[in-house]
Amino acid sequence: MFKSPTLWLIFINVGVALLMLFTGVDPISPTPHDLLGWGGNLGAYTLTGEWQRLLYSMFLHGGALHLALNMLLLYQIGRVSEATWGRMRFLAIYLVTGLFGGLASAWWNALDAVQASAGSPLQMALGLVPMPNMVVSIGASGALLGAAGALLVHAMRRGDQAHVDRNVILQVVLLNIGMGFLISGTDNAAHVGGALSGILIGACLMTPRDAPPRINPVLRSVAVFGVMLLALAGLTIKAAPIGLDRVAAQFKKADAAAERRAARAARKHQAEQMLEQARPPSRNSP
Repeated sequence: MFKSPTLWLIFINVGVALLMLFTGVDPISPTPHDLLGWGGNLGAYTLTGEWQRLLYSMFLHGGALHLALNMLLLYQIGRVSEATWGRMRFLAIYLVTGLFGGLASAWWNALDAVQASAGSPLQMALGLVPMPNMVVSIGASGALLGAAGALLVHAMRRGDQAHVDRNVILQVVLLNIGMGFLISGTDNAAHVGGALSGILIGACLMTPRDAPPRINPVLRSVAVFGVMLLALAGLTIKAAPIGLDRVAAQFKKADAAAERRAARAARKHQAEQMLEQARPPSRNSP
């Protein structure tokens, strides 16, 4: 039981949520500022050097409902993936495709932020640079769609011998991506990036049906994941759109201002509490 990476991934995700709760983060609807502080994937930060956000953001969620739905899907997909690929290969698929999903999200949102901050020629001449929306991407969806994409390849290659029905797993992939286009606030770039990278990894790990393996499965896995990580590193370094440094500076300025406002509000609340405690109790006249 405790050797299952699926359960360990669930424990880690739930543990991070509990830590956030104990530090005062709203368990139902955390703010973008809170998520950013915990490592949320803001494209302007991620693609300008804070690459660790690609990993950290995979274990953050936008509230208890978001966490519960993703952990339910992780439990279902994880058990089948472990039976299909083995524990270590499933864990590698989950993490690598989650990173690719995060990179796709960071690039898409960074490009949108750069375009939104460009403004009209008159605005630029007057120095009135628009402030783009701060989109902080979080969640395990990219990794889950990546694992589902790899399972889809396995099901299509193995047919009746597969551990999962290809129609079921195809519905999971298409439903999640389709809902991403219909529901506002859904990070569909992470869904698509995760699914495509999972399909690619699954195709590279599989051998044609009824054909004897020409390469040792362990060596094949090491080669596939090694190449994918090298590709991820190269894409991450080259993914920043022109002008993203300027947008990152805008966000950091706004983030610092938000921290100052929060600090002032906290000091004001503390002072009010101290005054309330220092005030002598009122006495009723006889």
